[in-house]
Amino acid sequence: MKRLWQICFADTRVGFDGLKESPPILFPAIFSLICLTLQCVVFLVLIIDWDATSASDSVSNESWLYVNFALMWAVRSVLYPVAFVCTWWFITSMYYFGIARLFNISTSWKNWLGFSCWSSIPLITVPVFLVIAIAVQAIPIPGREVDPWYIETISTCMLAVPFMWCTFISALGLRSWTEAEGRGNVYWRIVAFVPYGLLLSAFMIFGVWIMRWA
Repeated sequence: MKRLWQICFADTRVGFDGLKESPPILFPAIFSLICLTLQCVVFLVLIIDWDATSASDSVSNESWLYVNFALMWAVRSVLYPVAFVCTWWFITSMYYFGIARLFNISTSWKNWLGFSCWSSIPLITVPVFLVIAIAVQAIPIPGREVDPWYIETISTCMLAVPFMWCTFISALGLRSWTEAEGRGNVYWRIVAFVPYGLLLSAFMIFGVWIMRWA
């Protein structure tokens, strides 16, 4: 937990300095998946609108159909984010590994997988910031027909926070692991921004769609 705090909040550069030789993979992976799963479960409990009439009749076919549908939807809502995060670790580890090989940096793919797990930990806060962004959109403003520009801006900034956080951590981590090769901070910031910039763009489209229907 000390390393987690150091990388995400205190001194990212120093935190990655101690991970270069053999970065743990299981701890950040399990921590991220547990936190993400718990958030999804909590949000599902708050979001699902149970039909009191059908739920009270436990023997009716409609009730069982409703319960089965709700359970299937809940399982998918938990499994999809978990599967996405695991896929993201694999994609970004291959990306960093390819960039490293391009410049003759002999860091193994397994180490880059650990790097991806550690540097993407802030992604577990995406559901929280998504809820905050939706809540901002729901702020009652008397007489408004459309959201004012500042409401849209605040919501967008809320959605961007986890991705910019990951970009910041990744850039410092890349600089820490490749300092001997002489690449500057600007270069690694660009390298770190590419995957999270693309992910942010895709998520913005999804987030705006969700907020429009919220």
